[in-house]
Amino acid sequence: GINAEYGGSLLRWGPNHAADTVVTRWMRDGAGKVITIDNKPVMEFVGVYRPSTNEWAIPGGRMKPNEKMFDVLKRQFSEEALETMEDVSDLEQKRIGSMLKDHFNLGITVYKGYVDDPRNTDNAWIETTAVNYHDSTGNTFSNLPIRSNEEGHGAQWIPIDTNLDLYANHEWIIEKVCYHRDAYNPIKTPKRQSSQLWLAQ
Repeated sequence: GINAEYGGSLLRWGPNHAADTVVTRWMRDGAGKVITIDNKPVMEFVGVYRPSTNEWAIPGGRMKPNEKMFDVLKRQFSEEALETMEDVSDLEQKRIGSMLKDHFNLGITVYKGYVDDPRNTDNAWIETTAVNYHDSTGNTFSNLPIRSNEEGHGAQWIPIDTNLDLYANHEWIIEKVCYHRDAYNPIKTPKRQSSQLWLAQ
């Protein structure tokens, strides 16, 4: 919850607005069949590793002054989860830009409000809007160049097949996405022991 400190790293008193981009897809086996548990389809989401807290997180961040929600969702996902544009061809850059423009109009808001962020104080706190973009066919977001793991920085598709140890209360946001998509929801089962599990794969 909100703590008793009076300083902190947030830029303004009161609510500091942020956005979280929850990109998901169905988890599939080698033959392309959707994997199910308890007759519910299992999802994967794009997670980014935060070395400062040794945790995985949903891509997201604070809104800039006068920035529109659509723009911050696309910007944060591109900056944190995708390969840098210098690493791809001009043609691929155009394809990625077109795909992002098309599909970032198709999200659903799964949560809006206070976030239990470690930077919160009594006088300043994070409030976020979490929007889910789901690739039901495996032909949209699945084709984007997700940033490969690097030391202290990376992104990857993470299966939601057991409880997750995520940054702040991001696992609660993931639980809401599972509910909205009628997917397998493992959040109440025992957690994985370490966020490093995915780094080792």
